[in-house]
Amino acid sequence: MNIVVWCTSPSGDSLLTKIDERTYIIDTMSVGRPGVVAAYLIHGKENALIDMGYASSSPTVLKDVEASEASAEGVHYLLPTHVHLDHSGACAAIAHHFANAAIRVHPKGERHLVDPTMLWEGATKLFGAELMQLYGKPQALNGNRVKAIYDNEKIMLGNGLVLRCIWTPGHASHHLSYELEGTGSIFTGDAVGIKYPAFPVLIPTTPPTSFNLEAAITSLQRLKQLRPKRLLTPHFGVIPDAVSSIDANIQSLHDWIARIREMVRSGSSSELIVSNLTEETRHEIAGFNGDVPDYVRLSIKVSVLGAIGYMEHAERHLGT
Repeated sequence: MNIVVWCTSPSGDSLLTKIDERTYIIDTMSVGRPGVVAAYLIHGKENALIDMGYASSSPTVLKDVEASEASAEGVHYLLPTHVHLDHSGACAAIAHHFANAAIRVHPKGERHLVDPTMLWEGATKLFGAELMQLYGKPQALNGNRVKAIYDNEKIMLGNGLVLRCIWTPGHASHHLSYELEGTGSIFTGDAVGIKYPAFPVLIPTTPPTSFNLEAAITSLQRLKQLRPKRLLTPHFGVIPDAVSSIDANIQSLHDWIARIREMVRSGSSSELIVSNLTEETRHEIAGFNGDVPDYVRLSIKVSVLGAIGYMEHAERHLGT
């Protein structure tokens, strides 16, 4: 049986949720909004933090760690599932606080944590300077602290807790998920789509520049083969019907790419595709009469641009 305990962080501006006797979900309060970006804290003899939000979320994450049962020991492992800034932006600030924490990331992600310049510049082109200031600029990490972690490698947290790394490319080539062995729990990162509590429609995560449909589906099929009981997702929260959710994600990717391809072939601009899909998404919520939240609109825009980029790349490859 899951234990869910709600408690306020010392600042009073977020909620820390104890999912069970070993796991917390931390709402990173992305740009002050609840239910958008989650991090997960695993409490064993040693403690691990999976994902950590934008740089501007680091004070909230640190306060919530201090509010947890893991506060006495601190954090021993910082595990960004990938280096996109909503997952790794706060890593350096949290690493500075927990000076002995090991930082593990896919080999392709190491250099971006040590020098986040390319990440920052690429994200600024996509999101704009004003929004990036709200997200916060990530700090550089000492290269001696950042180590690669590889597919199937295990992290022993003690007290019977073992995290197994699973390479799940598709959303990005350097994307990892983690299985908490023997519990049925998988920390998915963005291997699965977005379903915000305030806007509960499944939106595929197909961002620029390295989204790959075939790899994304293969990754989901691999997760399904593990027969998980629940998925712990960053956008947002715990999904108990794990296998059916994975099936829904696979179908949504096929539908999403097919719909965008249809509109591209009809001559629609990316702006029109974003507008059409935003409206279609809004109508999926029965009785919803409000405006689509800006963070949902942004998620759709980013996923549309990534899907178009994937299709253009695939067409160029076929033409060679």
